[in-house]
Amino acid sequence: MIMSKMEISGLSSKILYSLFLLIIQFSIASCLLVGNETDRLSLLAFKTQISDPLGKLSSWNESLHFCEWSGVICGRKHRRVVELDLHSSQLAGSLSPHIGNLSFLRILNLEINSFSYLIPQELGRLFRIQELSLGNNTFSGEIPVNISRCTNLLSIGLASNNLTGKLPAEFGSLSKLQVLNFQHNHLFGEIPPSYGNLSELQIIRGVRNNLQGGIPDSIGQLKRLADFTFGVNSLSGTIPSSIYNLSSLVRFSVPVNQLYGILPSELGLLLPNLETFLIHSNQFRGLIPSTLSNASKTSNLQLHNNSFTGKVPSLAGLHNLRNLLLHFNNLGNNKDDDLGFLYPLANTTSLEVLSITNNVFGGVLPEIVSDDLKNIISFCFDFLVFHYFTSKSRASRVDSF
Repeated sequence: MIMSKMEISGLSSKILYSLFLLIIQFSIASCLLVGNETDRLSLLAFKTQISDPLGKLSSWNESLHFCEWSGVICGRKHRRVVELDLHSSQLAGSLSPHIGNLSFLRILNLEINSFSYLIPQELGRLFRIQELSLGNNTFSGEIPVNISRCTNLLSIGLASNNLTGKLPAEFGSLSKLQVLNFQHNHLFGEIPPSYGNLSELQIIRGVRNNLQGGIPDSIGQLKRLADFTFGVNSLSGTIPSSIYNLSSLVRFSVPVNQLYGILPSELGLLLPNLETFLIHSNQFRGLIPSTLSNASKTSNLQLHNNSFTGKVPSLAGLHNLRNLLLHFNNLGNNKDDDLGFLYPLANTTSLEVLSITNNVFGGVLPEIVSDDLKNIISFCFDFLVFHYFTSKSRASRVDSF
């Protein structure tokens, strides 16, 4: 049977189409194989630069597919590494630059180990990464600016290392970032004003660094910010008025700095969700705002080591108050009613620590101290200079920073 030219042409088209599909499938399979091999080799390169006293990486060998290795999670579809979680594994050594080849990686958690040396610039190639957790190691050097290229980042954890240098202003472009923690390092310079562009930011912590300059006014643009913690630095100037417009704030902590100024009278109305307010060991002055009682969720209020004056307002609305530290100010007027603020505290069963030493309070110690504050088990009374501590507060460390 002789086929017509049209039939031959149709058959040829079908063959070519089938060949095309085979080529595409082969190309995809080849890419997957190459990608898989890249991940495997990158993990092995990571392993060669660290010591593993607990044998956490003992499964990292040829007898298992790398997706079955300890700490490794792969995606179901492409079988590429999407998570590497080796936290608290007592690993030591350096972080291999080959980590930047894990192009599908979304979570890298190496917290609480003994990684040291520099954080590799190659992390900037991980454009899919969402969580970067390198805290509680001994990384040194500067924070790689290239991390700012990882535009899908939700969380950056660099706390408790030996990092130096300035905070990268380029991080201000990480529009999805929710958590930025670099506390307990040796960073210096100022808080970059560009961080006011981090519209999704909820937590920023920089305790115990060598940061200087003022708190940028742009931080007041972060309408989702719940935690601003920068104690034990060298920050100076006043608290920007824009900060008091952040009704989302739960924790505001800037103790042991060189900040000064007067607290706004409407403070407790502006920050209704406030739970922790730590501004001790600065140079604040003026009156303690009476509206603090409106911030009814407040449990930790530390205003000591400043220059506050006048009467302490009633704090009757603070039913969850645990710590009230007012010592080393100029509070009181040496009058009989100076200690009136203590009476409402009789109904505050949560109170653990009360300190009002070294002020100028007059009057006598209210009877409520012995009659109603039953959870307070010891105090020192000397010319209206006294402390209270409960057994619970002695057992747990008071959050002061």
